[in-house]
Amino acid sequence: MSHKLKNFSFIAFAFILIILFTPLFGSLYDKYFGPVTSGFLGLSHPEYFEGFFMSYAFFMTLALTLFITKNKYKLIAIFLGSLLLFDIFLGSWEGLIIDFGTMVISWLLAQLGLFIYKSLKIKK
Repeated sequence: MSHKLKNFSFIAFAFILIILFTPLFGSLYDKYFGPVTSGFLGLSHPEYFEGFFMSYAFFMTLALTLFITKNKYKLIAIFLGSLLLFDIFLGSWEGLIIDFGTMVISWLLAQLGLFIYKSLKIKK
């Protein structure tokens, strides 16, 4: 498999996961942080907008930490820094804090997965 095809399949798989888990993150946002009072562009479920951001932050951090070896932190800064800048641009300080917390939790889970993988690899 060529390097470009691997990168494309990686990005496609990450976006599929982001789209599939957006309703879950949106419902968690609605349950724990309350309903979103104003809709973005008149959406029927505006909490899914925040759910998309949470899903994007979670899966992009997890995937970049687990699967990328070269320029890992540079890519994380590009992909996730744009999300944080968008939160700042919207003036959504609550969303900024939640997305940053989601990134930290995802990064810690990825580090735990890498630690377990390396410890199992050493035992073989």
